[in-house]
Amino acid sequence: MIEAVLRSLRHMSHPLAAVLPRLNGGGCGIHFDGGTLQFVRLTRVAGPAKLRLDAYGAAALEDDVLRGGLLARPEAAARRLGELLDRVGTSAVGLRDDTVVLALPAHLLKTHVIDYPPDMPVRALHAWCERHAARLLPGDGGPGPRTRVGVTWAEPGSHRLRLYACEAELVDDRLAALEMAGLRVHAVDVAHAAGRRAFQWAWPAAGDSGLRNSCDPSEARDKRGASPIALLQVSDHDLDLAVFDAHRCVADVRERFDGVNGSPDALASVVREWLGRLPVVAGSLHVATQGATPGVLAAICDALALACSIPAQPFDPLRRFDAAEGPANQQVRFAERTSLAVACGLALRAMSMQGVSWQ
Repeated sequence: MIEAVLRSLRHMSHPLAAVLPRLNGGGCGIHFDGGTLQFVRLTRVAGPAKLRLDAYGAAALEDDVLRGGLLARPEAAARRLGELLDRVGTSAVGLRDDTVVLALPAHLLKTHVIDYPPDMPVRALHAWCERHAARLLPGDGGPGPRTRVGVTWAEPGSHRLRLYACEAELVDDRLAALEMAGLRVHAVDVAHAAGRRAFQWAWPAAGDSGLRNSCDPSEARDKRGASPIALLQVSDHDLDLAVFDAHRCVADVRERFDGVNGSPDALASVVREWLGRLPVVAGSLHVATQGATPGVLAAICDALALACSIPAQPFDPLRRFDAAEGPANQQVRFAERTSLAVACGLALRAMSMQGVSWQ
């Protein structure tokens, strides 16, 4: 019952909370950021793998479609989404039974972690969370028509809640774009959390035989059970660094920083400082970027390896999947694959809403 309350509220207090996912379709993750649109679709399969990569891709948006994280022209975004779906061999009609999840940029969200109220009646939990989340934004402290709020568990297995709040247009314009494209959204996530989810999926616990299709020669050194490994997510607006030991995030830090458009050396200096003050030592660093060119991505990895004295390489969120064969999938460049981390994490959440665990 408590999970049901959290589930409805973390849909950002919008009528989409009443839209229940169907259990016989795939799971789609869609993300707008870094001047691009990213899309990943997963389907279920029998056997230990459980999930299959069905379609994925990215497309550049026109210069004025995204403004500081806000979707200024939903109709243009919808048109580009339709073109991308056609290019990867699917359509909105073909996705009508799918669960669809989209993401919001973390730098435009207000968040706060609080203890779960142990004596709170379940029926009152929804209103209590909504009221406390609304207080994160300026105003009278109550939820209103121009705000959207959400909540989820702060960490898997914890007894703390993470509250989210944002201006309504951040959510509504994205919903409008997908509706114009013929898609219905079932949940809204936070971009950096989705990227971390994709990272946890890509590197299963040591001994997991489900890992396949890896072409990384350092795989043996990166398997869980060795030294902790770190994920650095670089966007137009912030950096998010998370260090994982097994399936648990043991340290993290996030700050505003013009990562993609800034200097790789300046970025590396910031990350070196962060790693130096974290309570754990990362043995390797994996980088996911939004909208970076192959040259910029390579420069970032080189600068990080030199400054931090640990291996740094691009993160491929699709490395564990048994991908569908097709020219659209085979032609995707590695820099584009690493930009799909958030969309991949969103698709994993979509499948978990259908009862297919990604952990």
